[in-house]
Amino acid sequence: MNFEVLNIRRIDPATGYFKLHQDYILSYDHYDGWTQRLLRAGIYIDIIYECKVEIDFYTKNRYKFEKQFECEIPFEIKNIISEIMNLDHLVLKHNYVDGVMEDFGDQHFVINNNGISHNIGVGFMEKKRQPENPSEELFFVLIDLFEKWLEKLYQECLQESVISSQIISNNKANVRIKRKHKK
Repeated sequence: MNFEVLNIRRIDPATGYFKLHQDYILSYDHYDGWTQRLLRAGIYIDIIYECKVEIDFYTKNRYKFEKQFECEIPFEIKNIISEIMNLDHLVLKHNYVDGVMEDFGDQHFVINNNGISHNIGVGFMEKKRQPENPSEELFFVLIDLFEKWLEKLYQECLQESVISSQIISNNKANVRIKRKHKK
């Protein structure tokens, strides 16, 4: 599977913010910050709730794993997104962050609601988020659900990377054995 993120969202030159293609309702970007795994992921959900994922990270042996794939959206996330889409007015801030630290990760959501692409950044929070309106109540639940889902996707991909690195190692060993036998 190959897809281009530029076909899903672009920076609007008039506002400087991302604008989602009309066929998409949500995009989510995650960056771990300076961690050992350097996880970076993008999740893109269209109007019929089909989901595309782009993920890359480093394994403990410094192997870079990159993958694009389609997957099912967890039921809880689909329900929260549906509730957000049913809101008449989405009232969210552009940023939810208590402080800026260069090595901390961040998240970025773009939500298409009533023809408007709402850009919301989520960064380092010292205190528990306290919702100020119904939009924020739903959004804060969505943040937590996405964090858990992304960790699950990461663990699945990590397992896949371990299996593929074992296959590569076995193939290299087989090539060495074949060379020895040819001599």
